[in-house]
Amino acid sequence: MFFDPKMQLVWVDGPLEKLDAFIENCCVDGKRVHPARALDHMSASAGYAALNEDNPWGPMVEQIEALAKGFEIPVVEPTLADGRAQGTKDYLAGLQERLEAHRKDRELLEKQLEICTKGAESFAHFSSLDVPVELTQQCEYVKIRFGRLPKRGYAMLQKDFTSDPYILFVPCSEDDKALWGVYFAPQKDAARVDGIFSEAFFERIRLPGAAGTPEQIVANLQKNIELLNSEIAEVNGQMARLWNGEKWKVAGIYASVCSLARLFELRRCAAVRGAHFFYCVWVAQPDIPAFTESCTGVGGLNTAQDMVVTMRRWKQENPEQ
Repeated sequence: MFFDPKMQLVWVDGPLEKLDAFIENCCVDGKRVHPARALDHMSASAGYAALNEDNPWGPMVEQIEALAKGFEIPVVEPTLADGRAQGTKDYLAGLQERLEAHRKDRELLEKQLEICTKGAESFAHFSSLDVPVELTQQCEYVKIRFGRLPKRGYAMLQKDFTSDPYILFVPCSEDDKALWGVYFAPQKDAARVDGIFSEAFFERIRLPGAAGTPEQIVANLQKNIELLNSEIAEVNGQMARLWNGEKWKVAGIYASVCSLARLFELRRCAAVRGAHFFYCVWVAQPDIPAFTESCTGVGGLNTAQDMVVTMRRWKQENPEQ
């Protein structure tokens, strides 16, 4: 952070129990007051330590952000005077439980939708095959393989295996690079035929269990897809209605705990020895009187622009330390 020559480092010391009040009332003006890490301006041999504490408000901030996932938290002023209103944690836990129940329902529907969509895409490649798929899976003496065959592999089969009666590929659809279709192999020659098609870069597709021709299966899956999309939209609507009814209350709590979390982080700037703290801030010279007055309003605090003066006064007042 850049400070112009008009900025002055001001030291504050006082009882540790006054630290939170000092930070909240004197250090939150980011335009006038800039807290600095006290230990960076003190001798390492002086025996002071930083307050390395776990921020108690961090988990609640994360909890609210998690429960609001997918929604926007309005920007409002803090609504909890101290962030500790009775029942706040229970309220957030209850709201999160209700939203998570909807999210789990949606996740289940989305997994079913993914299965149906992939199934429809797979069967659509074979829609010209007018044979019930379940019959192809019941053949006792013939193995039937569905899959994708690159056109260069198809050309190889036509060139090198035209005289082999067991190398039979039936195209069902194609694009500019490959054909989708089926090949048939007698049970006793299945291993050899599979090996030849593997050399032709055949990519086998294992179709999910379904009844009817590929065209019928695709039509049924499309109906399921439409139904699932409708159910997902309904769940999203339920979540939106629930959130819209609670978002302003959540936003107030969120603003409160974010503010408290930021204030608590400023405790890390303090240097502590026993039950006493030292703090330093950069303040513009014209604002020093107002800053000093705010410290006086907290009570029990001392301010000085000279660290040596601050330490000497503290040692005089605390000779046993």
